[in-house]
Amino acid sequence: MTGSKVNWVRIAPMFTELLRETCALWEPGWVSYNWRAYSCDHSLRVRNLAVHLARETGADVAVCDCAGLLHDLTKLYDGDYLTDAQGKRLTNANGFWISATRSPLAQNRVTKRYDEMQLAGQVHSRSGAVLARSLLDEAGCAAAFSERVAEAIAQHLGPSVDASIEAFCLYDADLIDANIGLPAFIRFLYINQHFYDMRRADESEPTLDQLLEREPGVFLRSFLGEATPRWMAGKRSDFIPQLRTAAARDLATHRQTRLEEIVTAMQSETLSAPGFAANGGSGLLLRLLAYGGEPEINRELEELEGALAQGNWRASARDLVQYANREVLGVF
Repeated sequence: MTGSKVNWVRIAPMFTELLRETCALWEPGWVSYNWRAYSCDHSLRVRNLAVHLARETGADVAVCDCAGLLHDLTKLYDGDYLTDAQGKRLTNANGFWISATRSPLAQNRVTKRYDEMQLAGQVHSRSGAVLARSLLDEAGCAAAFSERVAEAIAQHLGPSVDASIEAFCLYDADLIDANIGLPAFIRFLYINQHFYDMRRADESEPTLDQLLEREPGVFLRSFLGEATPRWMAGKRSDFIPQLRTAAARDLATHRQTRLEEIVTAMQSETLSAPGFAANGGSGLLLRLLAYGGEPEINRELEELEGALAQGNWRASARDLVQYANREVLGVF
C-alpha cells in the first residue's frame, strides 16, 4: 500500500462520521430538488459507486473513495437558485447556476473552517475542493493525495477533457446516482410527492394525501403510466451519453434497463382491481411515500428489505428493494 492510501484507510471512518455530523447541522426540509437527508445518503452512494468505477477503470481507489465521500461537503450551503427579473436562473461564468447561501443552524469544525476560509458564494465543487484539501492535510494525508482528491472534487460538476481518471469516475458516479437506476427513481418519487400539491390546477382538486387515502390507484397510474416513462426516457437519452468512462456507460445502461423492467411490472399491477397490487412494487411505492417529508432512502431500503423477508410479496416488490440496495452499495 502507498502511504497516502494507508492514511486514508485509517481516517476514513472518522470522515464518514464527520460528513453525517455536518449534514445534520442544517434545518430539515427541501431546497429545490434536494433535502438534508438526501445529501448525506447521496454522498455515501456516490462513494461506493466511485470505488466500483475506480476498480473497473484502474483509477486510484483511495482517491475515488475519499473524493466520493467528500464531493458534496459544502453542497448544503446552496440555498434557492437566484433568478433574474424574468424568473430565469442566474449562472456564473462557467455556466453553473448561482444559489443563495444557506447557513447551518449550528457549527462544527467543517463549518468553522468554511467561514475561516471565506468560501461563501463559491460553487460547491470549488469550495468543497478547498475545504477537503484543508481537512485532509490537517488529518495527516500526503500532500499529493490531498491534491488529487481536491482536483477530482473541483471537477465533479463537469471535468475538463484532460482531467484525471479519478475525476471522471467521480463525475460519472455523481451523475449516475442522481439520475440513473433505482435510488434515482425513488428520489424521483419523492420529488413528485413534494411538488404534487404545488402543481394542482385549483383548490377543488384533492391534495396528494387525500388522493392517496381515497384512490391510491389513481396516483399510481398517473405516476407510473405518465410521469415515470417520460422521466426514464429523458435519463436514457440525455444522461447516459454524458458519462465519461465506458465502465460507467455500461453500468448505467444495465441499471436503466433493469429499472424499466421493474417499472413495466408495476405498470401492469396498476391495471388490477382496485387499481394496484398492495403486495407488489406499486404498493411498495405507497409505503415509501409514507415516510414523510424528510426521507432517508438508504435507511428506508434497509428496513424494507427486512419487511419483505416476511409476507407474500410479488417479484416486483422484491426486485425493487433487492436491486436498489445493491445499487446503494455501488454494484450492479
